[in-house]
Amino acid sequence: MKQWIFFLFSLVLCLPVLANKEDNRLYLKPKTIVGSGEVRLSDFTNWKGNWNPVVFLNPKEPIVLEPEAIAERITSLYAKEWGTSLSFSVMGKEGILLPKTALLTKKELEESLWKDLDSASKHSLGEMGERFRISSEKESFPIISGTSAVWRYSGRSLHAGKRLFPLDFYFAGKLVHSESVPFLIEEKKQAYFTKREIPSKTILSDEDVEVRTFFSADSLREYTDENPVGKTALNGFLPDTAIEKKQVRTLHTIERGQEVELVYTVGNLLLKIKTRALASGNRGEEIPLLNLASQKTIRARVQNEGVCLLEER
Repeated sequence: MKQWIFFLFSLVLCLPVLANKEDNRLYLKPKTIVGSGEVRLSDFTNWKGNWNPVVFLNPKEPIVLEPEAIAERITSLYAKEWGTSLSFSVMGKEGILLPKTALLTKKELEESLWKDLDSASKHSLGEMGERFRISSEKESFPIISGTSAVWRYSGRSLHAGKRLFPLDFYFAGKLVHSESVPFLIEEKKQAYFTKREIPSKTILSDEDVEVRTFFSADSLREYTDENPVGKTALNGFLPDTAIEKKQVRTLHTIERGQEVELVYTVGNLLLKIKTRALASGNRGEEIPLLNLASQKTIRARVQNEGVCLLEER
């Protein structure tokens, strides 16, 4: 009775292998990325059986997988392990095994890319930190052993921001794999910074601002590199803040396009008419106004906000 139980148990274990005797065709995967250690049959084919032999061990460089050679190898492994002959058929085109067993550090990634960017640029980028600096967003990056890694760069001008740079891997003169590595690019800029807290609507003075250089990854913001002294802060600022162009402006008592009340006297009468400013002006300056009723142009002197005075001539 025990012998029959042992026989049935053994038969159950062998069912996946025996089932594949009638359908022992395998299909190669076109490309398989592996790490160090054992590479089993199911790693680079569609094999699903319980018997899953180690076909390669610790590959140090890419291995080209030819269907006929793989068929002979696994047929031999099967015969060696099971003591019986079983012919395997490997279908598909040539495949390749790519071992990721080497590692580039963050610094190596940055230095390698910078060298390629500098050589590909129409104008020399100089030393890192002169105009630009780059930093890898990966602390390390696994690469394929036994290949040549080449950065793919289009030669376009460098600009600040986050960007993916493709890294191509070549083996025996052929491109076998490509991956993108994320980098942060910072550009050196010059702008005016606040030296202290600035309330909204403050007219800036020399004591409020100073020019500084800094690195920024933001390519969308336009910082003011022209002296903003005399301009008005449209919003409040905290200390040590870079000033954007849109945040300061030269304000006038009356702005161009603004509706203005024109005041003038005729004898003992005080008359007021609605006009529109055709130019900006400060208190005491004479500006052209458009009479909204007659559509004629009148010149008057700015008196207060929204008010001009027509003087007798």
